Amino acid sequence: MVLVISVRNGGSDAYQQVHRVNPVAIDFKAGGNAERIQQDRRRMLLHRLFDNRLQIASGTIEALIAQHVVEYFRLQDIPPSEQDRKRNEFTEAWPFAPHLLRLLEEQVLIATDAQETRDMIRILANLFKSRGEASPVLTAADFRLDDDASGIGALLDSVSNEHHRTLRAKAQQNIISVTEAVSNQASVAPHLQEIVSALWLRSIAVGNLAGAEPSTLQVDITRDHAVDDNAFQVELSTIIENSFNIHQDGPRLVFREEENPRAKLMACARNDKLFTDGSDQAQLSKQVRYVIGGTDEVAKLFRVIALPKSWQTDPWSTLDEAEQPERWDERLPILVLPEEPDNIAATLGRWLKDHLQKRRNTIRFLLPRSGSLNAYQDRDLLILARAEMKAQEWSGQNPEYKKLHTEFQSALRDMLKKRFDRFAVLHRWNFADPSQCAFSVESLKKQGAQIPEGIEEALVNDLFVPEDFEDLIVEAAADNSAVGKLLRELQEPRPAGQDCIPWLGETAMKERIVRLCAKGKIAINLRGMEILQTQPGEDEETAWRRLRSKLSFTGRQLDEVSLMAPSAVPTTGGSTPVTPTAPGGGDTGGLFGDGLPPPPNPFGGGISAGGETQPTSGGIFGGGPVAPGAKPRIPLNNPATSPLNLIGKLEGWGIGPATKVAEVAIKVSAANGAQLKELLKKLPDGMTFEISLEKEDD
Repeated sequence: MVLVISVRNGGSDAYQQVHRVNPVAIDFKAGGNAERIQQDRRRMLLHRLFDNRLQIASGTIEALIAQHVVEYFRLQDIPPSEQDRKRNEFTEAWPFAPHLLRLLEEQVLIATDAQETRDMIRILANLFKSRGEASPVLTAADFRLDDDASGIGALLDSVSNEHHRTLRAKAQQNIISVTEAVSNQASVAPHLQEIVSALWLRSIAVGNLAGAEPSTLQVDITRDHAVDDNAFQVELSTIIENSFNIHQDGPRLVFREEENPRAKLMACARNDKLFTDGSDQAQLSKQVRYVIGGTDEVAKLFRVIALPKSWQTDPWSTLDEAEQPERWDERLPILVLPEEPDNIAATLGRWLKDHLQKRRNTIRFLLPRSGSLNAYQDRDLLILARAEMKAQEWSGQNPEYKKLHTEFQSALRDMLKKRFDRFAVLHRWNFADPSQCAFSVESLKKQGAQIPEGIEEALVNDLFVPEDFEDLIVEAAADNSAVGKLLRELQEPRPAGQDCIPWLGETAMKERIVRLCAKGKIAINLRGMEILQTQPGEDEETAWRRLRSKLSFTGRQLDEVSLMAPSAVPTTGGSTPVTPTAPGGGDTGGLFGDGLPPPPNPFGGGISAGGETQPTSGGIFGGGPVAPGAKPRIPLNNPATSPLNLIGKLEGWGIGPATKVAEVAIKVSAANGAQLKELLKKLPDGMTFEISLEKEDD
């Protein structure tokens, strides 16, 4: 006979009386040992869940869970002295992991009334029915967010908490976000569902216990095969970067309803499907232009153009209209290449021939560091550009985005500043075979907005040869070339395989021309209004200070400014020196002492205004010596143009109503009878005129 009695008070007489016969004591409180209490509760749960649980041999269970237990010991850093006890816990708790049971009992279902056990049984039963055949041991990762039958439904019904339901919806949305952002999600994040499910379940715990450390999540997804540590870190990083409700709380990760601004921003930036319109590449180009040419000082002198991804085949169609070559002004163009060409000379030579029809000698090609990826294929650069762009768009929603915009913009610009370390300019041109072109490639020690200045310093100090430039200008002066035509020629490669003279810009080139004038190498005819050249006995610096501001014309005005040999013109400034007469009182001949006869006066064609003839200085129109007391004459002329322009020219020469002029010849190269008659009607009264012309024979 077995007598079972219960004595509630251990100090009562009844208790003392029973213990006189040494009964078998059964302590339902396990002596106050929490671990034994939990062990008893788990045995009771398993007994109520499974009819045949005790019929499964321990050896079979240990074989099923061996790999999971080993990884649990390693990742949770369990000391060897505790491992046997922990292994027994896994065996007794099977098919559930003991860390799952503790999570549900101590953190998720925190009630202590009888209802807790029934809810626990219902949750575990649904979990086993859904995932028991698929998993050798059931963990938090088996609560699949997309399957209510996996225990999720019973769990949510038990806790009756709307917050948990909302958090589940957020977690599901994060899974979609990762799937959309990662094209090869199956290989990069094969445990996406399990990791997010485990993190969600661990995040609905109360207090400071919410969330999980990465090692705990790795244990949750470990089954009969160990998960490689490096692969898991990559997978977890991918999930975190592309989810926007995962927050970092110390070492723990936790799902929260509120969005993590940084995570949301990076999740958006890494989603390639959101930038199929090329807006990220446009933003990257914008930042390249700003980093190199964004300051006002640089923008006044240089035009920085970041060429697109298709720069070799279609460089212009995607650029703004203002950046098209036909819209370029006098600023020096710096073309930023997105990648380093395989063969710089051949590639850039072909590019210049195919995509630029004029001003080929003005281009500076800015090259990235050797070994750099194409900027538009460099994912690090693109993601920073996307994050910076989206943070600026969203800055009105949350002040955090404004801070993130500043952060990512700074990071992107720092990378771009260090990206470029060389530039190339054309050295020798070959139109027939562009692959034979030669380029000068120079290194740069400056970064960011200092790059344009560094390029010009290298051009002036290392590539520009003053002697070649001087020879070219002196030769042009001998041919009386117009300055405008000469400058346009300098912007193009030199023909016949000659070395190109680097183009330094219109202002710099004009200054060097005037400097040669100050040296006495050339003279400059300023549109017939003034002749620039050195005066007798004048040193170079004095002449330079006097002449440097004279050549202020620009554009088409320079076509009316010509270069001349210095001995061919009288000196500018002061009175014009009298041309010395030849022995015997004769002149040296010609307008410039060249022995030529005076120009034909009447209409050949022309109309000569007569009247009192003033004596001219020696050598002008072949005249004789200057009469005593006569004033010297300055010859002035202008090429064929409109009457209005000629009136303006008279004003420019200082000819007013009272100014006396002589030997006036107005040349008309061709006219018909009506035009000639109209011209004669408009001649002023009180003067006589001589006419001669050539009439076509009928």
